[in-house]
Amino acid sequence: MSGLVGAVNTALTGIQAFEAGISIVSQNVANQTNAGYAQETLGLSTVANSAPGGAGSGVQTQITRAADGFAAGVLRTANSAAQAAATTAASFTSISGALANNGNVQGTLNQFFLDLGTLAGNPTSAAQQQTVIGDAQSVTGAFRSGATAIGTTQTGATTALQDGVSSANNLLGQLATINKGLIVSPLDPSLLDQQQSALNTLSGLLSVTMVPTGSSGQVLLASGGTVLLDQAGVQALTLSGGTGSNAPTVSVGNGGASLALSGNDGSIGGNLQTWRSGASALHSLNALTAIVSTQINASQAQGLTTAGVQGGALFVVPAPTVTAGTANAGSATASATIVQPSALPTDGGPFTLSYGSLSGWTAVDQVTQQNTVLGNSNSLSVAGLSVTISGTPANGDTFTLDPAPGAAAALKLTTTQGSNLAAADPYVATPGTLQSDGSVSNGNGGTIIAGDSSISTAPPAGTAVVPPSYFGQSLQITFTSPTHYTVATAAAPTTAIATGSLTGANSAGTVAIGYPSTGAAAGTYWQLPISGTPATGDTLTLTTGGGGSGSNATRMQALWTQSGATTAGTLQQAVVGVGTVLGANAQQAQDLASATTAQVTTATNNLQSLAGVSINQQAVLLTQYQQAFQAAAQVITSAKAMFDALLQAV
Repeated sequence: MSGLVGAVNTALTGIQAFEAGISIVSQNVANQTNAGYAQETLGLSTVANSAPGGAGSGVQTQITRAADGFAAGVLRTANSAAQAAATTAASFTSISGALANNGNVQGTLNQFFLDLGTLAGNPTSAAQQQTVIGDAQSVTGAFRSGATAIGTTQTGATTALQDGVSSANNLLGQLATINKGLIVSPLDPSLLDQQQSALNTLSGLLSVTMVPTGSSGQVLLASGGTVLLDQAGVQALTLSGGTGSNAPTVSVGNGGASLALSGNDGSIGGNLQTWRSGASALHSLNALTAIVSTQINASQAQGLTTAGVQGGALFVVPAPTVTAGTANAGSATASATIVQPSALPTDGGPFTLSYGSLSGWTAVDQVTQQNTVLGNSNSLSVAGLSVTISGTPANGDTFTLDPAPGAAAALKLTTTQGSNLAAADPYVATPGTLQSDGSVSNGNGGTIIAGDSSISTAPPAGTAVVPPSYFGQSLQITFTSPTHYTVATAAAPTTAIATGSLTGANSAGTVAIGYPSTGAAAGTYWQLPISGTPATGDTLTLTTGGGGSGSNATRMQALWTQSGATTAGTLQQAVVGVGTVLGANAQQAQDLASATTAQVTTATNNLQSLAGVSINQQAVLLTQYQQAFQAAAQVITSAKAMFDALLQAV
């Protein structure tokens, strides 16, 4: 009897084991598509008889999970890079489109300068004047629209960061709970599946390094060398900044340790990079706004309107700002103005001004990290900017110098009237002497030839330079000999204010008139070359109010393709260059997104081959378990028949 009972008990362990196998196959098939799930397998081992040398007492089962830590880690790394690349590909494309699609900065500027050339040929045309004003309005709209588009991308990145940090904290909380569960149920397959799923999701948000702790399946997590989860629990993430000009940062735990994430570290790293790239693009756009508008305004001030009035500013942009560091100990304050727009960096800076008691002031471009020593003066010059220091700085004091804060978004047009365009030269040169009725009477015995006027910042040697205080007054050039001349006001022609001579093989000279020191054209000179074969006593009169001239419009048009107008070449090259860089960044990000997506596919397939569920394999196992189940059941059936036979025999 004991033999029959032992046989039944042994067969029963088989039935239970193969029933568990069938259940495992069912579970594998049902969960084959679930993230983090690893195939489970049934392990069987013989239960030894308590009596030495006796037959086995059946089988015992052990469920194991087919996991590969290395392959899972490779997948997490690939997933982190792919999510970051997908994030930056979309955002960089949006940033690139800010200059090309949102009003088309390059296209509107090109049209503006093209129509200025048309105005130069017909400077008194009211219709053409209004066309140029309309172009200027389009330019303003393009810059403002571009700034809005970049700002929208940055705002979206900040919102995504808020969601990402919240999700990461939730996942870390789940993993901490799983760690506690594994203490109670070591290596529990269900908990390990949940752990793997949470880790995969977390890796899409930021790069994580997993370190097993002990043999129960618990893990320690870190990112960039900073611990996020350990035996003590979760070190929660905190997002700071991300609004205005404050760059977003992610810190960890109560200590606020900064989490160093690159643009390849999940969607959180990608969004941090998006915000920084948006800020860089906005600085460049602001710098271009300041460079273009300041130079156009200066050119406006170098000419006259059809009413004979010196041109006023066409655009308004914010002035440079100098912000003191929060830790400054001195009493120094600072202010800045743009004095040479062509020297402004097209990357927009900003600059960090630092004071050292021994070395004085230094400036560091925050984009290029180029360091410029400025000295100890209270009047500093850096990258086309003049900085005035008031008060006494302390050792280590710093200031942030922004050449064009919010210039693109704040750009405004000062007028809607085409008549305010200064297309004309400030002076018209006519041989002869000015009469009381305003006419010019030519009684010259020789020939005086006035060439094409130009603008310069440093007249050549030998030039007859008229001080800015005389600008706007009619002037008379009188030859005291065939090669020497004086310059005086037409009202007092005998009182010389400058002298010059015709020299060289071509017998040529130059008269330069300084622009007022308080206007946008300050520091520049209107130059007129003169030549010919004059006789002693011959005169050349310079009168104001040449409304029919388009010379200044011609010069203004030339700004677009004028060499040296920016640190990147012409204005056109600077605008195209910024757009090209942004476009290249977008294309590079898109290529990286494609490559990292392929890496995720490869890593997924590799892990699937090691830990994934094969339907064909499960079908074979199911058949085997069913047959084994039937065989074990047959043993019980046979034992029952034998037991019945024994009862009948008794």
